[in-house]
Amino acid sequence: MKFRDHHASCHGFNPVRPSGGEWTHAMMLHDGSTVYADTAAEIVEEMMPGLDSLDEPARSQARIRHAARTAAVVQQMVIDRARYEGTFDPDDAEVAPLVQILVTDKSLSLSLELPQHPGEPADWLPVVPLVLLATSYAPTTEYPRIGGNVIWIDPATDESYLASLNATGLFSYWAAETAGTLSNS
Repeated sequence: MKFRDHHASCHGFNPVRPSGGEWTHAMMLHDGSTVYADTAAEIVEEMMPGLDSLDEPARSQARIRHAARTAAVVQQMVIDRARYEGTFDPDDAEVAPLVQILVTDKSLSLSLELPQHPGEPADWLPVVPLVLLATSYAPTTEYPRIGGNVIWIDPATDESYLASLNATGLFSYWAAETAGTLSNS
């Protein structure tokens, strides 16, 4: 069971379940509304209409496709934030190779290496974080995870997807650790 509150700001109302109990999951969406639900799956289904009609393999693939699109949006927001803060100018010709990596299709797996250490995985060190999908790297694929300044979005499960979206700092998701206590995941 879920409930979507379409008020775009905090208005002092914390909805309760029809039974009077508290919801165990809550997420503020891009439109300012908040979804309260019993399960992480219900939150993801609110973000991706029609997901509840899919079997698990199709559901997993849909989550990965959604995560790739979301990762591209998050990456652009990270670039825009760095531009606003004055730490990165994506229009500077000298950083064009970095921008090319930053905006690469998020459904692809990347390998980074330094010219002086061919074949050795390198960390992402630029000031602007690189947003990647965890499902495009080990242990899901043969590509080693990239270290360094990386924001990982993990669509492997509903729970990991929501927690990783929350970790980007651009989404707000809470899950109850114990009955009656919501915590920021």
